[in-house]
Amino acid sequence: MENAAARKYADKEAFVTGHDGTTPLEIFLLCLAVPIGLRLYSKLTSCVSHTNKRYYWIEIAIEFATLILPNLLLQTSLLPYIIGPSALHVCMSILSYILPHHHKQSHQNNINNNNIINRPPFLTVHRATIYIQTAIAILAVDFPIFPRRYCKTEVGGYGWMDLGAASFIIIAGWSSSSSSTASYNNMSTMKSMKKAVIKCAPLLLLGIIRLITIKGVEYQEHVSEYGVHWNFFFTLCCVEGSMVAWKHVKGRHFSLTLPWNGMLACLLMMVYQLYLSIGGGQDFIENGPRQCSSDDSNWLSLCSAFVANREGILGIIGYLSLRLLSESMARYCIWPKVDASTITELRQWRLLIASVAFWAAHFFLTSVLGVSNSRRSTNVPFILWSMAQNTSVLCLIHFALTSMGEPVQSAPRIFNSMNRFGLPVFFVSNILTGLVNLLVDTIHSSNEKAMLVLSVYLMAVCALSQLLDKLFDKKRVADKKVD
Repeated sequence: MENAAARKYADKEAFVTGHDGTTPLEIFLLCLAVPIGLRLYSKLTSCVSHTNKRYYWIEIAIEFATLILPNLLLQTSLLPYIIGPSALHVCMSILSYILPHHHKQSHQNNINNNNIINRPPFLTVHRATIYIQTAIAILAVDFPIFPRRYCKTEVGGYGWMDLGAASFIIIAGWSSSSSSTASYNNMSTMKSMKKAVIKCAPLLLLGIIRLITIKGVEYQEHVSEYGVHWNFFFTLCCVEGSMVAWKHVKGRHFSLTLPWNGMLACLLMMVYQLYLSIGGGQDFIENGPRQCSSDDSNWLSLCSAFVANREGILGIIGYLSLRLLSESMARYCIWPKVDASTITELRQWRLLIASVAFWAAHFFLTSVLGVSNSRRSTNVPFILWSMAQNTSVLCLIHFALTSMGEPVQSAPRIFNSMNRFGLPVFFVSNILTGLVNLLVDTIHSSNEKAMLVLSVYLMAVCALSQLLDKLFDKKRVADKKVD
């Protein structure tokens, strides 16, 4: 019995490891479902009257069919390499242009939700897209229907799942950059520490819960992802804590007129890449041992903990650089201090310029200087690729929402709630993924069975986000009545 369980564990671990990835082009094609589907969603919902008693359910069904289901299909082998995704996008585009558009007023509940979060619709849609695509991938990867080239890469290359963690860091930076660093000017060190604890404590707790759960149920692990004990929640905790400390120092001792975030990001990336390329860091991360040998037991414990989790610990430098870079870029492209009448056009052009610049810098490093893209070390080419990919998609979403002939005041319902409750929904998605793996023999499942399980799982995730949205809205209304 023990041998059978050990063999099953080894088979599942081998199923998700040792992959080389695909091309940047194919990964970019996977991200186009939402920018293209937004117009189709708008056309279909405009045909439904708000007076219809079933309007809510019809709108939810349209959103699921046009914006969420295509993301699931794109992450399966049902659509052949490049040709399949391209054909799907062409069909959706043709359909969106053929259908007539009926003018209608935006739904008030959606507008209110979006105003609570105080984010423009294009940023809300992009943020929710990341949560949805990641929620699909973390379970789909355990089924044969998920193409192996989309898995996390082992050493170098481009994997669809490589983008998940980086995208979370980027959207956090884009959202955080809307709040001014000037608020840290008069903040005491004690208040800054309290702010850091409030930001980091939930992430640290989630990281510990995930570690205990993974080790407790012997869920298959991709050790080269973050290490033996590390996980993304620990990385996010360290990045958030570092950002609070940096903003406190910057707000008190530096002039806020200079782009200090971008300057620090460039300095960190340069030093870190020199260590990886010249100082032997890349070889250490890829081929180093998982244990140390020393006579000093205290030193041995610390050393072994570091080398066992070197990908996660050293990766903090790369992800911190990514966070700084995303905040700096957002202040220029997303939150420019200009007149409201020109901000839409200015955003579009600046996002386009930033996308081209990031792609150019990435391909210069990889094609001209020969520095390979590495998710495992979170090196500079990986940072630039992550920025280029996310900025390009954000640019397309912004264009889709601003080119419909009338101002879009809110994101679709599920996207709104997913954006609002992304972290708890994502955590529950991880729990559901573990439960499915305990109950279903995923690696031997047929395509039909995989699609059924993934569809039900995805509907449950979306339903949870809507349920939380409704519950918190009712609570907010009740609190207002009390006041």
